[in-house]
Formats: sequence, structure tokens, C-alpha cells
Amino acid sequence: MAGSEPPTADDSDDDTFAALTLKERIAVATVQDPSRAIVVILLGLFALTFLVALSLAFPAVAGFFLLGTLLFAVLAVGGYSILSRLGG
Repeated sequence: MAGSEPPTADDSDDDTFAALTLKERIAVATVQDPSRAIVVILLGLFALTFLVALSLAFPAVAGFFLLGTLLFAVLAVGGYSILSRLGG
């Protein structure tokens, strides 16, 4: 049977996906499941509007949330950059 052969070691499909950057992988995932991408965007917009409303009502609390979010983002980007340098 022609379709029953196991994949060979030099199968190029696995290599091409592994060679994609993070932005390219996000683009591929968005094309494969656009409804999930729309939900993620809507949740992000909801979080942003919540932060704006919170900052109008309680500026000090919103400042702490914003500071914590920025600190988390800096740690995530720093950790990603360190791990990407170590891995490859």
C-alpha cells in the first residue's frame, strides 16, 4: 500500500514547522483556528477596558495592577530571551 509507509527520518514537514519563528507560529495558529484568535483578542480588549475603568474609579489600585503587569511582562520577556539563548 502506498499510504501505509511510516514517515522517514528525513521528513521535511517536521523541520519546516520547527524552523518557524514565534510570530510565524502565531500566524499559522491564527489561520488554522480564527475563532480562537478572535476570542483571545476580545478577552484582551475586555481586560484593557477593565483596566481603564478601574483606573478611572481607583487610580492607586489600577497603578498597582499596571505595575504588576509590566513587571510580569518584563520577567516573561527576559526569561524567554534567556531560554532562547541557552537553547539555541
